Amino acid sequence: MNDGKKKEVEHFLDLVSGVQVPIIVVFGNHDYDADDVDGIKEMLLGNPSIKVLDGEYAEYELNGKKVGIGGAKGYGGGFAPHRIVSRGERATKSFVEEEDREVEKLKTALYQMENAAPDFKITLTHWAAFEETIEGEPKELYVILGSSRLGDAIEQVNPHLALSGHAHHGPRGIKKARGTVSACNIAYKVNEGKMSLFDFFSDGSVVLRHLESH
Repeated sequence: MNDGKKKEVEHFLDLVSGVQVPIIVVFGNHDYDADDVDGIKEMLLGNPSIKVLDGEYAEYELNGKKVGIGGAKGYGGGFAPHRIVSRGERATKSFVEEEDREVEKLKTALYQMENAAPDFKITLTHWAAFEETIEGEPKELYVILGSSRLGDAIEQVNPHLALSGHAHHGPRGIKKARGTVSACNIAYKVNEGKMSLFDFFSDGSVVLRHLESH
């Protein structure tokens, strides 16, 4: 999506009209630009293959294994110990309140995923949950690129893979966030406009197989 314009949503829907596999969507900052995210969601859900995750959990069966995905758009706030706190001006408090809402949405999705206990667990956010996926971006921008509180929630469920975007100049490939979580920045520019493909193995490992052009 880009800038939340309906003509762009229509273009996306046209591009994926023949896709026969599930399409999982979380919204990002550009989707909110036209202030009609509810309209965008309604358009997307006109395609039965599309599932929008806004604090929800989705599960699919693949080769006899259950694959669970919990997602929300997330928000900024920064990474501990360098974070915005809810003090001072109303604008600052509003920023942190949006982070609060998104963290709670993600926790709700992850709670559902934990209860479902799928064979493979994937988390999906637009904003970054881990610093390791945005390295290379200016440190001054970290506060608007993601939130370590998202990472705190994700770390608790120990997913097989944590996906995010938003940071266009982060590193490529799977990073061991906080030394334990396999996390990957799948932003369009980071991957040079190519699609990231992952292999999941029975021992719980995940490998970025290769990058395939759209």
